[in-house]
Amino acid sequence: MGGTLLCVPGVVLLGVLLCIGNPTAKSRPVLIVSPSWLSPGASVTLNCEVKPSSEEWRFYWYQAVPEVSQNKYKYEPVPGRADGTEEDFCRIKGQTHTAAYVCRAGRGIPEVFTPYSEMKFVWSGVSSSAASLLLSPMKAKHYTVDEIQLTCRGASAVWKVRRFRQYYPSDLSDCSVWGKMAGPTCTFSSRWYQKAVYWCESGSGEFSNAVNITIHPPRAVLTVSPPWLSPKASTTLSCQVEPPSPLWRFYWYRAVPDQSKYSYRYDPLLGTQKGTAKNTYVTLGQKHTAGYACRAGRGNPEIFTDYSKITLSWSGESHPTASLMVSPAREKLFTGDEIQLKCSGTPGLWRVRRFRQSSYNSDVSDCFSWGTMSGSSCTFHSRWQQTAVYWCESGSGQLSNAINITVHAAPKAVLTASTQWVRPGAPVTLRCEVKPSSPGWTFYWYRAVPGQPDTYKYLPLPERTRETLRSSYVIRDPKHTAGYACRAAWGVPEYLTDYSEPKMVWSAETFPAVALTVSPARDNLYTVDEVQLTCTGSTGDWRVRRFRPYYQSDVTDCSVWGTMTASSCTFSSPQYHRGVYWCESASGKFSNAVNITILATPKPVLTVSTSWPSPGASVVLSCEVKPASAEWRFYWSKAVPDLQQNNYRYQVLSDGVSGTHVVHGETRTAVYACRAGREKGQYLTEYSEPKFVWSADPHPAASLIVSPDRDKLYIVDDIKLECTGSSADWRVRRFKQSYYKADLSDCSSWGTMAGPSCTFTNPLYPRAVYWCESGSGEFSNAVNITVEPAPRPRLTASPSWLSSGGPVSLICEVKPSSAGWKYYWYKAVPLLSKKSYKYVPLHDVTVGTVKNVHIVHGLMHTAGYACRGGKGKPELFTEYSEPKIVWSAASNPEASLTVSPKRTKLFANEKIQLSCTGSSAAWRVNRFRQSDSSNCTVWGKMTGSSCTFTNPESDEAVYWCESGSGKFSNAVNITLKPAPRPLLTVSPSWPRHGASIALSCKVESSSAGWRFYWYKAVPNRSKGYTYNLLPGSNKGTVQDSIVVRGQKHTAGYACRAGIGSPEIFTNYSEPKMVWLADSHPAASLTVSPARKKLYIVDDIKLECKGRSADWRVRRFSYLYGQSDSSDCSSWGAMTGSSCTFSSSKYHESVYWCESGSGKFSNAVNITLNYSPTPTLSVSPWWLSPGASVTLKCEVKPSSAEWRFYWYRAVPDPSQKNYTHDPLSNVTMGTVEDVYIVYGQRHTTGFSCRAGKPNEEYFTAYSEPRFVWSADPHPAASLTVSPDRDKLYIVDDIKLKCTGSSADWRVRRVRQSYDQSDVSDCSGWGTMAGPLCTFSNLQYNVALYWCESGSGEFSNAVNITMHLVQTPRLTVSPSWLSPGAAVTLRCEGEPQAAERRFFWYKAVPDLSQIKFRYDLLPDSVDGTVENSFVVHKQKHTAGYACIAGWENVEYSTNYSEPQFVWSADAHPAASLTVSPVREKIFTFDEVHLQCTGSAANWRVKRTAESSASDCSVWGVMTGSLCTFRSRWFHKAVYWCESGSGEFSNAVNITIHLAPMLRLTASPSWLSHGASVNLSCEVDPPSEEWRYWYEAVPDISRNDYRYELLPDQVNGTSQDSLIVHGQRHTAGYACRVGYGNPEFLSRYSEPKFVCSSDPHPAASLSVSPDRAQHFTSEPVTLSCGGNAAEWRVKVTRELSFSSYTDSCSTWGAMNGSVCNFSSPQSYEAAFWCESESGELSNAVNITVQDGDLLLVSPVHPVTEGAPVTLSCVTREQDKLSDVIFYHNDKLRQNDDRGELTISTVSQLDDGFYKCEHLGNVSPQSWVAIQAVLKQSSSSFSVMSAVGPICGIILVVLLLLLIRFIRLKGQTFIFL
Repeated sequence: MGGTLLCVPGVVLLGVLLCIGNPTAKSRPVLIVSPSWLSPGASVTLNCEVKPSSEEWRFYWYQAVPEVSQNKYKYEPVPGRADGTEEDFCRIKGQTHTAAYVCRAGRGIPEVFTPYSEMKFVWSGVSSSAASLLLSPMKAKHYTVDEIQLTCRGASAVWKVRRFRQYYPSDLSDCSVWGKMAGPTCTFSSRWYQKAVYWCESGSGEFSNAVNITIHPPRAVLTVSPPWLSPKASTTLSCQVEPPSPLWRFYWYRAVPDQSKYSYRYDPLLGTQKGTAKNTYVTLGQKHTAGYACRAGRGNPEIFTDYSKITLSWSGESHPTASLMVSPAREKLFTGDEIQLKCSGTPGLWRVRRFRQSSYNSDVSDCFSWGTMSGSSCTFHSRWQQTAVYWCESGSGQLSNAINITVHAAPKAVLTASTQWVRPGAPVTLRCEVKPSSPGWTFYWYRAVPGQPDTYKYLPLPERTRETLRSSYVIRDPKHTAGYACRAAWGVPEYLTDYSEPKMVWSAETFPAVALTVSPARDNLYTVDEVQLTCTGSTGDWRVRRFRPYYQSDVTDCSVWGTMTASSCTFSSPQYHRGVYWCESASGKFSNAVNITILATPKPVLTVSTSWPSPGASVVLSCEVKPASAEWRFYWSKAVPDLQQNNYRYQVLSDGVSGTHVVHGETRTAVYACRAGREKGQYLTEYSEPKFVWSADPHPAASLIVSPDRDKLYIVDDIKLECTGSSADWRVRRFKQSYYKADLSDCSSWGTMAGPSCTFTNPLYPRAVYWCESGSGEFSNAVNITVEPAPRPRLTASPSWLSSGGPVSLICEVKPSSAGWKYYWYKAVPLLSKKSYKYVPLHDVTVGTVKNVHIVHGLMHTAGYACRGGKGKPELFTEYSEPKIVWSAASNPEASLTVSPKRTKLFANEKIQLSCTGSSAAWRVNRFRQSDSSNCTVWGKMTGSSCTFTNPESDEAVYWCESGSGKFSNAVNITLKPAPRPLLTVSPSWPRHGASIALSCKVESSSAGWRFYWYKAVPNRSKGYTYNLLPGSNKGTVQDSIVVRGQKHTAGYACRAGIGSPEIFTNYSEPKMVWLADSHPAASLTVSPARKKLYIVDDIKLECKGRSADWRVRRFSYLYGQSDSSDCSSWGAMTGSSCTFSSSKYHESVYWCESGSGKFSNAVNITLNYSPTPTLSVSPWWLSPGASVTLKCEVKPSSAEWRFYWYRAVPDPSQKNYTHDPLSNVTMGTVEDVYIVYGQRHTTGFSCRAGKPNEEYFTAYSEPRFVWSADPHPAASLTVSPDRDKLYIVDDIKLKCTGSSADWRVRRVRQSYDQSDVSDCSGWGTMAGPLCTFSNLQYNVALYWCESGSGEFSNAVNITMHLVQTPRLTVSPSWLSPGAAVTLRCEGEPQAAERRFFWYKAVPDLSQIKFRYDLLPDSVDGTVENSFVVHKQKHTAGYACIAGWENVEYSTNYSEPQFVWSADAHPAASLTVSPVREKIFTFDEVHLQCTGSAANWRVKRTAESSASDCSVWGVMTGSLCTFRSRWFHKAVYWCESGSGEFSNAVNITIHLAPMLRLTASPSWLSHGASVNLSCEVDPPSEEWRYWYEAVPDISRNDYRYELLPDQVNGTSQDSLIVHGQRHTAGYACRVGYGNPEFLSRYSEPKFVCSSDPHPAASLSVSPDRAQHFTSEPVTLSCGGNAAEWRVKVTRELSFSSYTDSCSTWGAMNGSVCNFSSPQSYEAAFWCESESGELSNAVNITVQDGDLLLVSPVHPVTEGAPVTLSCVTREQDKLSDVIFYHNDKLRQNDDRGELTISTVSQLDDGFYKCEHLGNVSPQSWVAIQAVLKQSSSSFSVMSAVGPICGIILVVLLLLLIRFIRLKGQTFIFL
């Protein structure tokens, strides 16, 4: 005992020394990795943070390598970082796969290290050949009901699947914790939402690709139909679950408001407590508004989805305890209204709710979100139009009636007047229009009286007429200027619009109290005039107002456009304008109105007779003033340059009344001007524009020199104009005359003036006159310069739409083209500030290219390009080309375009919004349409990053965004079409009297989002039809069908549809008629002749009768898929009320009358029948010589009156027809429709016709029918060449007629489907004399014969033209020896001398997903032989052949390609297979990797002579094909590259995955007995078995598997004996395959039960007995030192066993499981703890009888007493009970109990009881033997002291070792 006590302080001292010796123990570093998810090949940055920080630290970096077999990681220094770094970061380049890292820090000498940091992962989605992870099922969403399988693939046999969840703290764990690991496969499921990263770790230390998996809970979605109830109608509930499955059961609930929780409670609907198998449920007799919800469940125990969103079925019918009223109670509510919703009913709490449905979602909200709730009332205003459903919910859970409220836009009153100017005595009509228009308005009329300031007050017009129902009002005899206004009222209580804008009606008549005068008082006022408007009258306060018609409502005061001083307004106008002016007084009066037009001040126009006179010639000047007047006087001046004023001064030459002046002898450049005056010079116009008379002669004092001095100047030239002369001050001027104006400007405007020199480039005008003007007033010579434009290049780009990453070809064309150009290539970058682009040179062509083509590679997003040309030295450049945009539908991360509305079809007149999103704040939207590119500002409205536009016409264009940062978005192709015209269908079209009619309105696109409006079509003689809305259709319907009930008479209907807001309407549909034969009292139709059948030869009269004088007859017909509705005038003659017509063709139509008063008559269906044509049939068709022939002539419709006439059809080649010769003895016809011709030997033709004896009427002749014979006629026979059994479509066939005639024709009959085709040789061949030659390149079966000019038939020949089969290619051998010869053989029919064979190599063509065929070098001319040898073939290759015939220029299709496989890899193409294993199984994921010089690949395989691509049976990703097979499979696989190479071929066999079944015996243990385990494999295998113990893993509701002791290497036997097992235990096995070894999945665990108690886990039962009744509650309690438990059950079924947890069949609460069972069974139960222990097991019997045995559930200790009894289901204890032990009578008396005072082993066994003939089930009573206590007297405490001493020494040694360690590699768990 003393030694033990000494050990304690020693251990404490050692702990203190360890802490002192390791000063870094608390400094555990923190590692941060960035990024956590890799782009392939990207760099990874590691940051190692130590707290407290210090500059003394040195950082060491390690890669964590999995050691799966040891269940840990080893840390290996990162290459190149073994000595650590001073920096606390480390960058690892080129990382491609998932990896894990740790760090630590050290300091001091000797160096002391911190612990390792927590391990951090860098995940990659890229798999490697050594390790890859396959997810199954592969789908976008996984659910909690899914079983997910993660399979590891690679070169290792040992695997571990790990998971990382980013919680706090983060969670990193193995599959064994949360799933079941079987070999390389981890299987798991989750009952909760979770998001985690998963990956594999191999036994060889590799990480697989990582997979991010999110597991969603299943979701139920409820729909209710109909949404609005008809009283007591049924409601159909439909519950859809995501994911769908036939295993779901559906539960239905009524949602009852629960205001205490501000939510709903869910009450199960009647009879649905146990759910329904169907996902629909119908409620009957529903009267009031109700809410519903659903959820779904599956499994046992059942797992439920969340409740669906509540969906309501609304009713307008009030509930007795809850009703909703709306105020104001008008039919229409408007945006200006205050709306009150009042709940009434049972006193208590209320809430008002609202439901709104938009195009993209639905919204349910309470009053407090959009209004104010006060008590039981909700008050709200709406600023926008909206439609919503409102209802009340009471505190007692009731729902009120629902009300659909539409809040309309507040209407606006607009006033117009019939005239703006009053004529004396004429009335003025005011018209008030409400927009948007609708009926039911009342109108109020007002006089607008001027008020102060700048307003009007509105006084009602005389009382008797101030309120009108009409929208117009007449002002009688107005005399003076006045203003008017209106407003409108609607509904009760009355809703009033705002006042309209005041409307002025002007009068020129002066008002006594107010008058307006204008100064100057002349007819014309000009822009140079100052105009004064003076108001006079009886008031002192005035305002002058003006109205201009150019702008809407442009009525303004003088203060805006002039100066108001007292009663005068003074203004002037710099430009032409027209307006009405008037005065308004403070007392409310209007003055007379004055219409004033301000004209532009006239400016004279000077013209010269010539601009370039010859030296000394005269020049005529002409001065014109508009408007012309005799009062003008003209002044002529010469312009002298005035450089200081930068203008001209004018020297007067002369003046006069003439508008012309002659200047004589002008020799140099000069400038002239003129002006005009009137009113004795008081008014002078401006000077005219100066006019130049140019001369090329230089002035001694001024001359102009141009440089460069060459004939042609270009816009890229720097042009220099040099002024020389006697002046020091100069300016250079330019004159350009365009189509509409002259331009005169100085060098400073378009160039650079430096002293006497002007330099410019790229002038605005390419052709102009230039000259110098000196400071001394001289003009130089003038020079006419034309600057040629540098040719503008044209850029084209191909393709215009990108495939992702594909090349783009740019071509730059310069026209006119010439040699010497270099081409420069630019990217066009949006420049929003200048509404253009800036051009950035492409990085790889900054010096230009000689070729005019440039290829851009790897383009992913929309981009713009431009080019320009340059030539010469110094290089002169063209302008940039127009930018060319290459569009891509792929979004750019920095710029994206979205379109709203999000529909596949958009319509004209619809408002469309284009929204730009991305990293920029500034945007523009561009459009390209028909070679025109423009901004949103041109055709739409740009607001921020959104462009909104409407196009009234059909359109198709490309749209894209351009950002302020220079990025292009994805491009979108938008097509606008007119709103589709709906198609109306009616059913039935001929109803019974009073029946219902179903109308269905279909829109071309989907009906989603449309509202449908229904109309009755009323006849209107002038307009066709007018359309009246059907009752109840004012607001349209969401459904595209309605039912019209009680249809009694013919009627017409139409529909149209609307969509969007504001609503866009389609046109009306074509009207559809519903016909009834019943006459209308006001309209009826009679037909003459009045018989059942009418024929095309009849004259038919249709007579309309009724209460109208105006009629039209209409007809509806349907023929060849098209319907036609038209008036009698189109197909007959209409006279008054009668329509007469006839038809030469068969016709079936419906006819009816329409009256002028809008009524329809009864409808009549009339069929016009053809005159019947008989049909002749002959039997037999082919003759036996001399046999009889039966002719049958059939006339439809049949009639007893017909007589039949029989004819022989005699050939008449001259007429290309037949004559009809009556058969002898039957010239008078026969009553029977059958006639027999006897003794017929040769081919001949027959026909018939029918007639009626009275007024003999004959049908047409029937079509001739032929009886064929193979016997030649002496006078006519037919021979065929070539003469062989089979003829083919490539044959030239000759048919020769021989006989006694010189004139022949060859005929043919072909039978197709139900008709035959008879034709001459001229129609399908060439007839030359008696010879018909033809060929037919299509399959054909026909009968041929000759007909002679003398009327004879030859023998008939049946010829079948067979198709030439596609040849079949065979190759030998199919697997190559390197360099061996390959023999190709091409086989097919027919064989002919003209046939040749052509041989091809099949070259992969990935763009077409097929092959292209290249002729083999020696096969250009083909071969006669059908075999061909290819020598020295080394690699896998494909071949094909075709056969051709020269005579008909016909060749077959290519044969199916056949392959010659080689295992040798091609230098440019190679295939590798993973996993590299002897056997591959069906659960394996196989990776086929193509490598080589190509970028594009496909993998193919051939199995059972069928070749297919990876895309058919796997997943192709880049150059990798991944697949798995569920069945045994054997095939050859190979790669094909985009450049046309084949890889080596690989033969792969997929074997069936083994199925494991573990059995354990015995199932119940005797104490310490052995357990026999047997592991069976299907299919049987001799592989090694591995044996495991199944250890409970409660955290993931599964087991982890630990190898049994001494079983690390497995066994070769399929069985194992476990000795000494005492407690309940679980076992599993798996099998290892191959080398390296690959482990199968784990078998299902098997359990061996034991009743022996476990020290750490025990199970107790309440009630404490072995038997229980069905539905009786049973409690199973787990005891022990664990905090978390689960109870398990296992029971044996017929062919298997069933094991499950309490949570499935009961309710687990902590350590207690409560359950009751509705059915009887017997099973074993036990507890499992979180620490992995299994308790004792108990055997419990649940039975559905009325009697059970009360016996102990646990074993009874030997020597203890035990009492057994018998009870009923009512728990009554019984007497007179018989007890049995092992089926032998043990006790039979009235005691009711069996008591054994001292049990022994003899009492062990089965017991049961019997009462009144009822027998209980039997239960086992176990007797536990008493173990003898061991006699060992070993003292435990005496051993503790020495052991503790040894531990102390070992720990001291470890301390010394720890202090000396430095820089070692550690392995940590």
